[in-house]
Amino acid sequence: MRCVVTGGMGFFGSIMCEHLVDRGHDVLSVDLLADTNSSKRYKNAQLDLTNFEALKKSVSEFGKVDAIFHIAALLAHVTANPDHLWAANVDGTRNVMECARQLSIPKVVFTSTNCVFSTGFSQPVDEQTPTQPIEIYGKSKLASEEIIQSYTDISSVIIRCPTIIAAGRLGLLTILFDFVREGRRLYVVGDGSNRYAFIAAEDLADACLLAAQSSKSGLYHIGSDNVPSMRQLYGSLMEYAGKKPRILSIPEAPTVMALKILNALGLSPLGPYHYRMLAANFVFDTTKIKADIEWRPTKTNTEILCSAYQYYVDNLDSINSATNVSAHHSKAKAGILNLLRMIS
Repeated sequence: MRCVVTGGMGFFGSIMCEHLVDRGHDVLSVDLLADTNSSKRYKNAQLDLTNFEALKKSVSEFGKVDAIFHIAALLAHVTANPDHLWAANVDGTRNVMECARQLSIPKVVFTSTNCVFSTGFSQPVDEQTPTQPIEIYGKSKLASEEIIQSYTDISSVIIRCPTIIAAGRLGLLTILFDFVREGRRLYVVGDGSNRYAFIAAEDLADACLLAAQSSKSGLYHIGSDNVPSMRQLYGSLMEYAGKKPRILSIPEAPTVMALKILNALGLSPLGPYHYRMLAANFVFDTTKIKADIEWRPTKTNTEILCSAYQYYVDNLDSINSATNVSAHHSKAKAGILNLLRMIS
């Protein structure tokens, strides 16, 4: 196959590019960031997806394309400008679909998010569950889904993902990893019995490729199997790190209120989705994607998180000095959570 990957310089986009090349496919990465692919295993076009003509020109020059993997997205904690985020995510998606139509590209695979929901669910969340995003990132992803579904002449697959994790995934996870690395207390909101699914980046990449090669189209949910409670997950991570598990329960209502205020004041990196979901259950029902494209996850939440932690501690010096990288390839600013870390 000849494939285009939007956001190919980002965390999951770069994994998707390598996944495709490893399996013999030709790849063009399209990204706002400059090419940092030293191995030159695939081509890169540096451009803004909101520039339709630049996108169409680069893709057409690449040659006949079999599929676009639309992964690029701007995150809410990266920019304070909501108009910029909306343009990048929503207008960019419309340009991707229009490019596919005008260049007769038969398949588009889009990675969406569980942020199109805003509450926890006692049961696994299937594709018929009504959406209700509460912040701009989730709203922009839902609007993008609607744009993709409106292009009925193009076979498209939308995969809603929980948190995508692999070795090299940083961002907000680095706040947790610093607590663990220093042997600090970890905190669960409520009793810590809630379960929250992740997805291994390689498992997601495999699902995206299977979806592109499949005759199926539509909306799918993805995630790991056998999801442990957050208390169990944190305990396993601390044991993996060689630390004595110290996990403290804190009450939900005052914690959420405090984080809401701190976020509004710009003192905490945790946005509305994060602080609302801290004590919630959220596991996707993956029955449909397993049946339609015969996909199965290979990694558990615990394996995924421990792998990402090991990468972090092994590469801390280079991570601290990194510049001009995507949000998930860099450390998040912990804000007032650094104070909590110091007293834990």
